[in-house]
Amino acid sequence: MGKDILLKSTAKGKKSTSKKKDEELEAKTKKKTAAAKKAAPKAKAAPKAKAAPKAKAAPKAKAAPKAKKTAPARAKKAAPKTKKKVSIKDLIHKKFDTWKPEKLFTVSPDEKYLKDFAAPPFVSGPEEETRRIKELLLKKFDIAEIKAAAEKAAAEKAAAEKAAAEKTAAEKAAAEKAAEPEVSVTYGPPDNGDTIDDPMEKAMKYLVAAFVVLIALVIGTSMLNKNKYYINATDGALEVWQGRFSPMGEELLITLPGAQPPETTKDVYSKTDVYPLIFNYYIEKADTLLEVSGMPDFEGIKAYLNRALAYTTTPDSSESAYTRLNNIELMILMYKADVAASKATISNLKDAKGYLAEAARLDIDDLQANLINQRIDVVNDLIAGLEAREAEAQEPPAE
Repeated sequence: MGKDILLKSTAKGKKSTSKKKDEELEAKTKKKTAAAKKAAPKAKAAPKAKAAPKAKAAPKAKAAPKAKKTAPARAKKAAPKTKKKVSIKDLIHKKFDTWKPEKLFTVSPDEKYLKDFAAPPFVSGPEEETRRIKELLLKKFDIAEIKAAAEKAAAEKAAAEKAAAEKTAAEKAAAEKAAEPEVSVTYGPPDNGDTIDDPMEKAMKYLVAAFVVLIALVIGTSMLNKNKYYINATDGALEVWQGRFSPMGEELLITLPGAQPPETTKDVYSKTDVYPLIFNYYIEKADTLLEVSGMPDFEGIKAYLNRALAYTTTPDSSESAYTRLNNIELMILMYKADVAASKATISNLKDAKGYLAEAARLDIDDLQANLINQRIDVVNDLIAGLEAREAEAQEPPAE
């Protein structure tokens, strides 16, 4: 056993030493081949150098001689031909032709699309919103209105600041007044906490409050009913009814024979709907009497105009009615003056002069005033002539 173990250990030692020698030889050969490879490029760079034969010292490296043969050939092949360099000036001044396509690209229009084309709406959405936006876009702004609004806002702001200052001053005064001690003596009965409100008194308070509210409701509904008007067409006449001053009911206001009902019919009319209808009815009646052949009925015309004045709703309608009345009064006075002057007596001429003076006091224009003044001058001349004749007639005849 001991011999076997000893033999094995010696065998192992020999093997290990032989392996180490082999590894050292391989390392040396590798170093030699690496040195040969490094020397090969030097041979390429300088083919006439004599350092290349030294690479033969490595017996196993055969790559170096091949490098000597192949290096010059590769260098000859890689040598490029020298071209003439272009200067920067030539490049700058060189002209290049513009490229043009043989056939220009064109887009053929879609005739069906163009035929059915419709521009989209400027504003889309609900109808009310569209209308509101269009009104905003078409709205005209006035600089004067903007300035007036700014002045109004400034005035309101100043008034608010003034009111706030007054309020703070009043609050300060009230606080100072409250800070002062007040001395008061009361001799009421002691409060024992057992007092109970009278239920009858409380019920009376509620009853009075309910009665006041009821009266207010009755008055409010009565006023609303008073402002309601109704129009009925019966037997060639137009009846206008007005609500009573009560929560319900109506009464006949006026009957207009021969009048036509309004174009737009309603269940309930307002004052602004009914009064112009009555006003125009009486104005037309006055115009009809004025257009009658012969002597017009001035008193009837004045009566119709006075009735129309009771149903005016605007200043324009009132002014037109007063103008008509003024013209009728002027015509009456002028007619009376003409009749009195036609009698050719001093007393009648003085009456005519009085009528003309009364006509001159009316609200008339300049043309009418000049006409009246001319007639007054004529009447004065007639009176002077008649007085001169009477004076001559009273003088005794010469002997």
